[in-house]
Amino acid sequence: MIKTKNHINGILFLLFLIIPYASLAASEQDTVRFTIAPESEVYYTAVVRIAFVATSTVRGINNDVEGTIEWIDTGSRPVVHAYLTIDASKFDSGNRTRDRDVRNILNADEYPEITFELQAILGLDDKKVTDIEDGYIATGLLTAHGVTKEITVPVRMKYEDGTLTVEGSTSSTYTGFGIDPPRVAGFVSRAPDELRLHVRLIATREK
Repeated sequence: MIKTKNHINGILFLLFLIIPYASLAASEQDTVRFTIAPESEVYYTAVVRIAFVATSTVRGINNDVEGTIEWIDTGSRPVVHAYLTIDASKFDSGNRTRDRDVRNILNADEYPEITFELQAILGLDDKKVTDIEDGYIATGLLTAHGVTKEITVPVRMKYEDGTLTVEGSTSSTYTGFGIDPPRVAGFVSRAPDELRLHVRLIATREK
């Protein structure tokens, strides 16, 4: 009887050792990793008033975007991690003076990176990454000019042939990040305290 009990205890002990490793292996197998590709871009659009009457929309594009996305299939609602970095000095609007002003108001020398850390994607249900092709809501922490704010971004995501494409737009303000709205064309007046941020991410699946 004692031998049988010891034998059972031995089996239970082995299972206790094996199960955690099996769980880790399954978790690792169900994690899909992506790397942000050079074709990705982040850009802003802002409406500025010219000569106090006419208005014009300014667009500044930044292709210096790096980061990773992890998609973990848990068997129910997936867990998604993402972290992006953007070079704050690389916005290109086609106007050198304007781009220099943008670098100055972002204080790119002191805060060289803009970062975004994903917190959640709403509406995924139990979909696998290979089933993604729809609109969702992403929430995360955006850090610029040394200030971190939680933002919400409606996004469209699509997976095809090992590539995950994410597109979205959201509104923000200069003052929300501790930035004074820039002056317009040398006039005393300032631009409206609003701009839109847009993102188009191309993420390639790691093998």
